[in-house]
Amino acid sequence: MYSSIIKKISKKNFKVGVVGLGYVGLPLLNLINKKKIDVSGFDIDKKKIKKIKKNISYISDIDNRELLSINKKQIYDSSGFKNISHLDIIIICLPTPLKKDMSPDMSLIKKCFNQIYRHLQFNQALILESTVYPGATTEIFFNKLNKKFKIGENFYLGYSPERINPGIKGKIKYTDTTKVASGYSLYCKKIVKNFYKILFKHIYMTKTIEIAELSKLYENTYRSINIGLANQIKMITDIMKINIHDVIEASSTKEFGFTKFIPGPGMGGHCIPIDPLFLSWIAKKYMADAKFIDLARKVNIDVTKWINKKILKYLEKNKKKKILLLGMAYKKNVNDDRESPSKNIFKFFCEKRFKIDYFDPLIPKIKIKKKIYKSLKKLTIKKIKEYDISVIGVDHDIINFELIFQNSNFIFDTRGIYSNRNSANLIHC
Repeated sequence: MYSSIIKKISKKNFKVGVVGLGYVGLPLLNLINKKKIDVSGFDIDKKKIKKIKKNISYISDIDNRELLSINKKQIYDSSGFKNISHLDIIIICLPTPLKKDMSPDMSLIKKCFNQIYRHLQFNQALILESTVYPGATTEIFFNKLNKKFKIGENFYLGYSPERINPGIKGKIKYTDTTKVASGYSLYCKKIVKNFYKILFKHIYMTKTIEIAELSKLYENTYRSINIGLANQIKMITDIMKINIHDVIEASSTKEFGFTKFIPGPGMGGHCIPIDPLFLSWIAKKYMADAKFIDLARKVNIDVTKWINKKILKYLEKNKKKKILLLGMAYKKNVNDDRESPSKNIFKFFCEKRFKIDYFDPLIPKIKIKKKIYKSLKKLTIKKIKEYDISVIGVDHDIINFELIFQNSNFIFDTRGIYSNRNSANLIHC
């Protein structure tokens, strides 16, 4: 049983299924395929399935050509869940958003598990890669699995938090990032470790699944708090007429005890704005205080409002109306606008009835309150000069910021693109 699946893994003669082909699942599927392992992909979104089968990537870090070698006959929508019965390892990579009451929403994982449960077989391993609160893996899977199998003897359960960092392709390789993982039992851990060793250079096995679950939340809460600190200091130094970026560069010369975090227009994405709330929620479940975590989130929301007020004050004072927003993604070099600060800036000035357009080649369109807005197709000198102000929302490499600097009537820089420049027509914010 245990030895048979380990033997399959050692010979790379095993089959894997990735359930959920989003920003975590598709890169993982692609990596497994590159390692010459038989891999299947599953997603309920039929549009994604069609794109993959046409070799069209919907993720900025994966080129279309990388999809060419994927076996399209093994890419399924939910009607293909029956094929899970033929797999050795099943990995679930589904989103875990927040409910309206700011509690973790595990419904997608639970629904998926209920759909695949009847297709699970003896001697398979199930690994969750979704971000969850401590105890969720056991809570969602264990009791039901234990009715059908003996976990650790004839079925294996594991957890490994994803560590995808979109937008930095070529700088830190996906496979070079240490893979944190764990399993329910000793045998579960061995199977999980041996599998991930094929994909990643470094594996760190935690003592329990709960430690691995919490490590993901702690990582992103750490980032949230430090970004919040940078944004708080930015608002303070603005009043003091001191360039925050100069301060950060000076502090960064310290060889120990300091990590560089850059302020921006707020927090975006599917991790940093969300994961601290998971930690805050579980802390309150245990009657523990999470004020520090909640305060950092508040600062990162407030900084967007602060930027909006600075821009609004300038526009009203100078009787200007036309705004060009550069970048709509939540961060540099990604085609994802989830929780994007730029989107909040855009929405704010739309509601104030200003004329606002945006340019982002990676985000061709956005939806705000059922209305679709499209990106400008091209930036020209003439086009830039049509706007009263340019607002730097995202520092994509694909955007020509020198062209913008030389031709904008006035600039609000929220990303520090022009941190080393001084101009009467430039505000660092």
